[in-house]
Parts: sequence; C-alpha cells; structure tokens
Amino acid sequence: MSSFSDAVKGAINSKYHSSMRRSLQSVVLYEADRCLNAQYPVMKPFQRKWALVATAIELLKSLDFLNDYQRQEIMFRTGTSKEQLPPVLAWRRMKLIAREISQTILPNAQKLVEEGPTRSHDEICELLLEMDFAESNAGAKNHPATWEFKHSSVFTVYRIYYRGITAEPNVFPIVPPPIADTPAKKNVVPVAAKTERVSPKAKAPSANQAVVDETNNAGGDLSSVERIALLTEIKVHTDLLSGFQGVIPDEELAARKRALYAALPPPPKKYKGAK
Repeated sequence: MSSFSDAVKGAINSKYHSSMRRSLQSVVLYEADRCLNAQYPVMKPFQRKWALVATAIELLKSLDFLNDYQRQEIMFRTGTSKEQLPPVLAWRRMKLIAREISQTILPNAQKLVEEGPTRSHDEICELLLEMDFAESNAGAKNHPATWEFKHSSVFTVYRIYYRGITAEPNVFPIVPPPIADTPAKKNVVPVAAKTERVSPKAKAPSANQAVVDETNNAGGDLSSVERIALLTEIKVHTDLLSGFQGVIPDEELAARKRALYAALPPPPKKYKGAK
C-alpha cells in the first residue's frame, strides 16, 4: 500500500456507510498517533491529546471519498449525541486500540497462522470474521459485508496495520499532516508536521487567522456549498475548543472563539435586512 488514503480506500472499497463510523474513527486515531509519536516528547500531556484530534481531523481530509458531513460524523463521540469527540476521550480510545486487538483478535489469528502458515493476511481476515460471526450467531455462516464494522471498532485497524499477528511498522510511509498550533497555558506552542520543533519565529499564521483572512477575502460572494463548508469547519473548531474548557486559560479560549465568530460568513444577500 502506498499511502494512508490508499489503505483506507482498499479496506472499505472506497464506499463509506455510517456503520463504519467507529471503525474509521479508530483508524484515523491510530494513524494520528503514528504521525505524532516522534513529537510527543516535546509536548505536554494535554497538548498530545489536542494534537491527536487535530491530526485525525486533518487525516480525514485526505480521504477524498468522504464528504464534509461524513468527516465530521466519524469524529462524533457517539452516533446519537453527534457531539465532537473530546480530546481526553479520543486519547483514551486510541490507547485501547492495540490492547483490544491483542485480546480479541490476535489469539484466533495465532491459531489461523499456525494452521496455515502460507495464508495471506486477507485470507486470515476473512476467516477471523467468519469465526466471529459463527460464534455470535449460533454457528451461522457467510457473514454480511458490514459485520466487520458492526462487530468490532478495531478490526479495520487490524486489517490495515497488521500482518498475521504482528503490527507492520512500515505498512506505508508516515506522512504527518500540518495541524494548527497546540494550545498552551500561557503561550501558543507550535507543533510542526515534521519531527523537529519549529521556531516560533518561523511558524505559519494560526488556523483561526487563516479562516478569518479567507472569509474576509471571500466577502459576501460565497456559494451555498462554500458557505456550508466554511460554517461546518468553524463549528468543528468551536466544538474542539469546548473540550478544553478549564484546560486553556479563559482569556485564550475566549480569544480563539472570538476569532471563529469573526470568521463567520456574512448572511446571504437575500436574507440581509430580514427580521
């Protein structure tokens, strides 16, 4: 597999359904952790959690078969609440992925590898799903195509990143996407997309400022599609900031929210002056 995007497309045949939400959430959190692993030592604990979510959101943008709502849906805390996954919970879920794979998938995978050393990874995956389906359905056979996603939120991670019973570290190149500056108690600490730290003097404009500039340049001539996309992005950032209540100083949190408010596009011309 040549890239993260190619791997995900191959795993779900480039077709997303809401039943895949938690599975793809696990995949992007797992990949975000891989992307950030070299940067964690220079981050504070709460910055790692923030960066994990921010990186996962950016990774979703690389999956061109998803629309904006689907990208947002994948990062919901639950399918019913439709609330943004908070960084603390995202971190906890990420930490449980490898453990759950080890406990629920690898024991049976070990048996299959021992029984058939020449079996391909895809063959092992299909046999594992069939075994789980039979165990959960009184010996029934021929699991449905959605079983992988409805039965386990980590199986797709296993399908993409493991080979047999071993995690494959070089399954495809790690390409960390650029993310917004991570928050700090006193100052904004930049987090680069590369492994080395970026000098504060060389850092790019913050994501909030970029949104404001883009909106100001666009004026009131946004198309309905562009307007909805911008409003969706602002909402995602606003929900993300809400997860840091009590972590980021109130003044900094308020400043970031004001920047997002300033980035809201003007109302469509037909609604101007309406009461």
